[in-house]
Amino acid sequence: MMIVLYIMAAMIGISLGLIGAGGAIVAVPTFVYVGGIDPNLADGYALFIVAVSSAVAVVMQGRAKNIAWRAVFAFGSGTIITLVVVRYYLDQFVPQNVQMLIFGVALLAAAIAMLRSQRQPTKRAENKPMMLTLYGIAVGALSGLLGVGGGFLMTPALVLWAGLDMRRAVATSLVLISINSTAGVATDMVDGLQYDWPLVIVCTIITTAGIIIGTLLSRRIEVNTLKSIFGWLVLAIGIGVLAAELLKY
Repeated sequence: MMIVLYIMAAMIGISLGLIGAGGAIVAVPTFVYVGGIDPNLADGYALFIVAVSSAVAVVMQGRAKNIAWRAVFAFGSGTIITLVVVRYYLDQFVPQNVQMLIFGVALLAAAIAMLRSQRQPTKRAENKPMMLTLYGIAVGALSGLLGVGGGFLMTPALVLWAGLDMRRAVATSLVLISINSTAGVATDMVDGLQYDWPLVIVCTIITTAGIIIGTLLSRRIEVNTLKSIFGWLVLAIGIGVLAAELLKY
């Protein structure tokens, strides 16, 4: 089973580098269903791995000047506080099976929104700071509850509503993912959550190598292709999570 976890860690990194998402949304189900790890611990592990690996990708994307920093500030201002509050005060009160069902539904909604959209928005993120801030609050709540960096929701928002092309949306999403994941990990540490550090560190190293590969590959793939890859990947994961949870009943 450990080999499967390590392979998935590599795939998670490549996914993050390619489409700015697919980190924790893949890591959490992998730790839960493959590793047999408690969901509350699994989402903490995912946050740490994604925080470190995405920070490496941010440096690479920053050097390529792909990051829309105004969108980062507008989106992030609403996300971080909400994430910390929800994770610290509310996460423990929501049953684990309910968390995973919410997770699956959110994935399906994000995937359908991306796959149905055939237009390229024209308005820039900096023209809609209030909308991005409000949406950031919603993403922060889900991220805090589910232990995900939020890229599966951030990337569609940045493409569909903020007016960024897919390449810039991926780069901007990675900044927000890194910030959100770091905030989630800090909250876990304050809350006294104990990680299996040897497992987490090995998976982090593998994921970081994957994200470097994915970032380099993203520069060679056409923007609309990246968008389709993102939509179908998230759709498949969402169906898988919902099926796994509903079959328990």
